[in-house]
Amino acid sequence: MPALSATLALLLSAVPSPAAPPVPAAVEKALSRAVPVAGGRLEISDYRPTLAAGCAVARAEVPAPVTGSGRVPVHLEGSLPSGAGCDGWAWARVRLLAPVLVATRPLRAGESLAGAVGSEERELVPGRIVPSQLPEGAVAARSLAQGQPLEERDLRLGPAPGEAVTLVLQIGSLRVEQPGRAVPCARGRACALTPTGRRVEGSWRDGRLYVDSP
Repeated sequence: MPALSATLALLLSAVPSPAAPPVPAAVEKALSRAVPVAGGRLEISDYRPTLAAGCAVARAEVPAPVTGSGRVPVHLEGSLPSGAGCDGWAWARVRLLAPVLVATRPLRAGESLAGAVGSEERELVPGRIVPSQLPEGAVAARSLAQGQPLEERDLRLGPAPGEAVTLVLQIGSLRVEQPGRAVPCARGRACALTPTGRRVEGSWRDGRLYVDSP
């Protein structure tokens, strides 16, 4: 019996899986429209529809944006030879490629990213947030190797938390500067504490934190 089981398993593994059907043009267009990343393009490696026999796909819809490689559900609509409508779903396995920011040389934490970042086409992995542009004044939040794609967590605006900063508050023609201390902040923003302990937020420009008007 063990020998028979092993023989059956070997025969089953040797049977090729059914070839995937060709990808309809409507599906290719729907997948391309679902990519929100600038300059992104998809490579479709597998397409597995569940449809009634003879259903010709005329329309397709992807229910959610495609932000990374993986399996993507696609809703299908079409018609049968009789003229009746038909619909179903498919799984498409895709690879998403897009231009991303890449370190062009090794970088230390706190080092300016200006002039040290280029753009290369790379595969986007689900769950990783990649910046589309390099913010002015951004520095490396951690050490980066040459050729390493940048993620949002790799960028920092302004000094590290705890360091001294100059706060600028502009109200009409009145400009007030005062010292502050940097604190953690949301991506793309800069935050600090004033001498009175008030937390302020704004943009980092020219080595100063420009506070949003209240």
